[in-house]
Amino acid sequence: MGNAGVAEKFTRDYSILQNPSHHDAFIRALHAGKEFLICKEELENNKAKGECQYDIFSSPSAYDMVRPIFLVRDPIRTMLDFKRPFGSDFYFSNDRERAIYCEEKRLGLFATVEAHYSVERDVPYHGLLSNTEKDTLEKHVGRLYVHCWQDDLVRIRALLAEKSWVGIDLDDTLHEFRKASGSATNRTLKEISQRYNTTLPALKDEYSRVLKAKTANAFSDGRTSFGYRKERFTTVLAHFSLSSDEQFLDQLLQLYETTLVSSLELKSGAVDLLSTIKKMGKKIVVITEGPQDAQMRTVQALGLNGYIDFLATTNHFRVTKTNGLFSRVLEHLNISPGDIAYVGDDELRDMKPAMAEGIFSIHLSETKHVSLNTLPPRINTLRKLQYILADEDLES
Repeated sequence: MGNAGVAEKFTRDYSILQNPSHHDAFIRALHAGKEFLICKEELENNKAKGECQYDIFSSPSAYDMVRPIFLVRDPIRTMLDFKRPFGSDFYFSNDRERAIYCEEKRLGLFATVEAHYSVERDVPYHGLLSNTEKDTLEKHVGRLYVHCWQDDLVRIRALLAEKSWVGIDLDDTLHEFRKASGSATNRTLKEISQRYNTTLPALKDEYSRVLKAKTANAFSDGRTSFGYRKERFTTVLAHFSLSSDEQFLDQLLQLYETTLVSSLELKSGAVDLLSTIKKMGKKIVVITEGPQDAQMRTVQALGLNGYIDFLATTNHFRVTKTNGLFSRVLEHLNISPGDIAYVGDDELRDMKPAMAEGIFSIHLSETKHVSLNTLPPRINTLRKLQYILADEDLES
């Protein structure tokens, strides 16, 4: 676009297609240490936006010569994140083109970019994709994205291949626990609100306070899930001086359980990941906080029983993740830290204690970018971990 000597209008410029290795733009990029020459042109044909009104490539042979590539961000993370002011790293064919893009800014060019020019260190996750949509994206392009990590992918795959066991957290790693428990809590508190004419926001605030206080020991005192839940709802009722009887409490507990089970949802790629791990001849241990009975029912309801060799809970071992659960699990399984890899979603309650035991760990952080060159490595879907583990049987 913009042949040398043409000052007033855009014209076709196919010179880079005729001899790309001798083109000035290519030579400057090469001298700058660049491995790729990426054209900044939009692949559009919108007259209203002032875009080019001709084919981008003059012929199939030109297309083959240039071998265009598409730079694709992780499809799960689609927010723009500019590191430098726009225009600082681009080559322009002449001063006229530079003026149009950087000074005159005709027809509102780059208005969207200019409105978001500041550098965002941690762009908030948009959270708009369902698990089904995430999986559709990952099946189409997730594997290609993972392969872009090249040496890091090879290194992590080799490390995982050495492990005879894979440990995985349950809540918010294999399934959407916060969503399910939130639905169950809201439905149960709504029942209390309707019966006693107490405002729902007030009930929610008090329940959150009680939940934080009553679960501080991560269910490590050995009671059943129904015992914990009954205690929480009884405490909430008492706070508002609301009378309750055993029959009503039993109704609340049944309502909570029914809603919870009906709201259970697997994370994107969970079953295929577990299937791949088993096909590789490895054993799976779920290491999770929570009541043993509730976690057993959850595993059953999610259809994961056939993949799991051992379910280790803080409730069963009477110790929290931060106070020695991982060492107790290793002792119970009679394995060393080098025999197992672990995947979890919480930095403080999963990554920190597991790595303190010498366990190679992978952080599942759905709101973050993938980072395979950090410690611990970070992924944002379980499907990506499946692609890291192996390449076979991934087309389903």
